[in-house]
Amino acid sequence: MTDFKINDYILQQEAKRLAQECLDEHDTLDSLLEPSELLWNKCLGHEWSIYTYKALLLCAECDTSEGEDYLEGLDMQHDSFSDHAFDVAFYTLYCAALNALEELQQET
Repeated sequence: MTDFKINDYILQQEAKRLAQECLDEHDTLDSLLEPSELLWNKCLGHEWSIYTYKALLLCAECDTSEGEDYLEGLDMQHDSFSDHAFDVAFYTLYCAALNALEELQQET
């Protein structure tokens, strides 16, 4: 397939990168959106959330419990296994990035 690799460390590093990017974007562009809203948009369009292979690999190789818990609270129905994988991958990335954002905001 591809050389794409993912694990919990890579997930956390990407979450930190996205969080920092959102903080910088918010400060630089004087955005009307809060950093957490920018983060939602970035995670929603992230390659790990939109490509089936990458979403499935994230689900297989990473701890997705936080994303699954978030998703369970939404009581969503899925038409296929891949739809479910997309949502689990998205919410896993989003939760990790939100945690990283909170840590960065506490540092400042």
